[in-house]
Amino acid sequence: MPRIKTIPALLALSGAGLLGFGLWKAGDAGPADAGASGSKAADTGKADPAPAGQHDTISEIFDGVSEDSPASDVSRDLAGLRAALLAMPKDEAVRRIEGFLDGGKDRATGLSFGIAKDGSLSEWPSFRTFLLDTLLAVDPAAAAAVGRSILETPTTADEWALALRNVARGEAALDASYLRAKTEELIANPAWQADPSVGYLNAFDVLVHIGATDSTPLLSGLIRNKDRRDLAHAGFLTLDRLVQGQPAEVLGRLSQDTALQQSRPEMVAQQFARADVRDPAQQALVKAWLLDPARTPVELRSFAGIYPNNNQFVSNNLLTVQASAAGDDLASHDREALATIKAWAADPEFEPVAEHLRGMISRLEGFVGARDPLSPSSPQE
Repeated sequence: MPRIKTIPALLALSGAGLLGFGLWKAGDAGPADAGASGSKAADTGKADPAPAGQHDTISEIFDGVSEDSPASDVSRDLAGLRAALLAMPKDEAVRRIEGFLDGGKDRATGLSFGIAKDGSLSEWPSFRTFLLDTLLAVDPAAAAAVGRSILETPTTADEWALALRNVARGEAALDASYLRAKTEELIANPAWQADPSVGYLNAFDVLVHIGATDSTPLLSGLIRNKDRRDLAHAGFLTLDRLVQGQPAEVLGRLSQDTALQQSRPEMVAQQFARADVRDPAQQALVKAWLLDPARTPVELRSFAGIYPNNNQFVSNNLLTVQASAAGDDLASHDREALATIKAWAADPEFEPVAEHLRGMISRLEGFVGARDPLSPSSPQE
């Protein structure tokens, strides 16, 4: 009987990125001013920064890009420019890219914010996002420096998402405090939050990459906002992945978050169902949560019905790569979890939740027996 359920349905927009956030995009990207959502920026008409008389492939392609052009033509032209820049001496390519970015010109491409498996973009919604993405491939250190410069002033959410990725990837030492602060600044930007672009929603992956457990209150607030399904879903998916990465830390925070427990009781219960009771700290958190008199039948049913929760949402992300749990580890987890739950069921202290424990035992015995036909839990003929 399979134990991990991968859920690719959230990737309705192919390559949309972090955990299918593109599915929850509220609308088209916002206006093209400096505080707008997304990457739709106007052509400012500023002078080309290239030296006089020097052939400038960047400007030539820029002049030919239009969101009204066939997407295949735009993709072909941008892919060709990327190849040309990567073939140049690194210093020359960096100078050209930085010079164009400094000029402030931008233009929408008509393409989406598509993310490839390696975290690079497969499509670029604006010319500047294309250059920022390409710069990381040319020179990660230069991309990080440009990224920090962009993050000094609100430009667009899509630019900030790439700037954050470039800083995280291009710097030798991970500056988690800086990345967390800037990511939270992006998330809280009123204009970007009002009309979140795909890049905005994918920037949440930075919090997962740096293990930002201190961002739990921010995510909790988004999840509780039932008027904004897109933001609530982004917050939930990010919190879910933080629980998987730092279960004891995040579950400890959730155990104290009464507002979230009251607003989203089933969701919180399913997060506790991710706990690995082989770890004493996680086992203690689950025990305290189960035996709390405040637990409701809805919460207990949600927990017991999914424990152990190993469901995963599949996607391409700006920074993180999702790895499935090994089959041997899942088998060990199930066997030891079964032993723990059986011990709890025999303990009078757990009598208030005994019915739910029996249901969990039945499910776990099915998992263990399906893996090991010789197990005492295996169905006998």
